[in-house]
Amino acid sequence: MIGLAALLCGCAESIDDELARTLQDRLDSRHGHYLQDRSHDPYSTGREALESLDPYGYALKARVEGDSVVLVEAIGVRVQRGGGLSYEQRSLAACLEVTVEPGEGGRDRGHVRTEPVDCPDGVEVRDTMWVEGSAQELTTDLDGRSDGVPEPEPDRAVCHSGDDCTEGGG
Repeated sequence: MIGLAALLCGCAESIDDELARTLQDRLDSRHGHYLQDRSHDPYSTGREALESLDPYGYALKARVEGDSVVLVEAIGVRVQRGGGLSYEQRSLAACLEVTVEPGEGGRDRGHVRTEPVDCPDGVEVRDTMWVEGSAQELTTDLDGRSDGVPEPEPDRAVCHSGDDCTEGGG
């Protein structure tokens, strides 16, 4: 309903704005992924941490710097609008450098920094995992993120039929 109102008043988000917003959302999501991943293993270092963070070797580049791990990965988005003669499709991608520093114990659970970087030479960045072809445009115009690793979220209780549930199950 809001989208229809925006179209009627002429203040609909441009396709460029939607691409930028959606790509920023993707960066935020990747940053959140690494924070959550590290919340379960905040103190591992070096090769052990790298194997935990990139178990399948999907990163474009990965290196260990002292106790920290630095990964470069690609993200991309595609936006499609309209239909028929007014059909428009655009894509935008970026490379991210994710630096994961281990915690030293106690309240220091480590740190994750995610920031846009130039893509490595010779790398074709796809706009999505499911569509062939490279992104139409690359950008580094994104806001980086930097956060301390949080405590892990509590596990949810699993309730079985006939059992009492204590964590809001049913």
